[in-house]
Amino acid sequence: MVKKSVTLKPGSETRQIWEKLPFPMTFKVYVFNVTNVQEIQNGGKPALQEVGPFVFEEWKDKYNVQDIEDENAVSFNMRNTFKLRIDLGLSGKEIITLPQPLLQFMAIATLGQSAEVHAAVALGLNALFKPQTAFITSTFMELFYEGFDINCAQVEPAAEAICQQLQAGAVAGAVPVNATHYKFSLLGASNHSNAGHFKVQRSKPVGRVLQFNGLQQLHNWPEVNASCNSLRGTDGTIFAPLMRPQQGLWSYSAQLCRSLSPKWMGKTKYAELPAQRYELDLDASELSCFCTTYPTDCPAQGTMDLLRCSGAPLIASLPHFYQADQQLLQQVSGLAPTASKHASVIIFEQYSGTVLSVYNRLQFSLKVAPVEQVPVMSKLRPLAMPIFWIEESLQLDESITKVLHKKIFAQVEQHSFYMHIFKLIFLVAC
Repeated sequence: MVKKSVTLKPGSETRQIWEKLPFPMTFKVYVFNVTNVQEIQNGGKPALQEVGPFVFEEWKDKYNVQDIEDENAVSFNMRNTFKLRIDLGLSGKEIITLPQPLLQFMAIATLGQSAEVHAAVALGLNALFKPQTAFITSTFMELFYEGFDINCAQVEPAAEAICQQLQAGAVAGAVPVNATHYKFSLLGASNHSNAGHFKVQRSKPVGRVLQFNGLQQLHNWPEVNASCNSLRGTDGTIFAPLMRPQQGLWSYSAQLCRSLSPKWMGKTKYAELPAQRYELDLDASELSCFCTTYPTDCPAQGTMDLLRCSGAPLIASLPHFYQADQQLLQQVSGLAPTASKHASVIIFEQYSGTVLSVYNRLQFSLKVAPVEQVPVMSKLRPLAMPIFWIEESLQLDESITKVLHKKIFAQVEQHSFYMHIFKLIFLVAC
């Protein structure tokens, strides 16, 4: 009865909420301000200071929604829209110092390519930015959403190749202002824009991802058809009812180019509703396909290398390297991982398939490496430098949980009544 009622077919109650969440999630950003730039550029240990939270409303909706009747499927584009709430957090005008993202991202990302390509990119970066430092200081909003200027007018020949990449839209995070000027930000390009094209099942099981951007299998990871390239679970905005803990809460994350399932931690309660607690564990030591070269070059415990996903030398982990390799903590100062602040937690009601509470937390760090051809980066110490972490959260309020409680237990009691009748009939028949 419950499974039949949860469907994404047109006109269903679930479909309406699934297409456009009627209330916003809370999205918080915490930034690691760099306090000792000169020392780092001379090969020293980074000293970081957490600044935040910067709080946003996050509205989720789906557009270009099309039903595919013969497959019992529906396709759509995902979109997230963010609105700054200065009444709930910082103003966004705070001054932050971070690694210069375009300079460091591009210089480090090409270290694994041919010497000729790397040298050409390094030459172009030096010509375009004429860097006096490997870091940038600006306001939070400019660095993360509004963007800082990139001027491709009257550039030297060495920088033309980089400007052509910007013009072609090949640099994630860069948006054109006009024919020769661009803005680059860490998160701005993802605001109210296409977050990927999905095709999912409408029922049995509801929401299961069939394709992402037209592909049934990912091609980001080395081993074709390996577990790392598999699309498993939903798009993360819906889960099937009556799921057992051992099935996991699988969902596909376009941000990480992989499917994830948090670890079941046990039973709990939320607003008097019996529920299940899950926590994210990024350790994938059993999956060799996440390694650059197995077994000699694999991500540290509790981390994920995103170079093959984003094209940038970034590392994903839980905030403050919570539950990650302890050596990562020793590489920088200013971190203090704690479960209450940095665990990624889902409270799930399995009978209806409802997420009652969620704290999705994720940190992004730069995989720093020295680059001899860029003088301001030539002495950098190899390490994972945290840049920022995010928290996406939602907690159902009492008015919703009361309705859910009534609906769930009414159906459970009805189910128990019919089971009792069936047992009596069986006994009489015997």
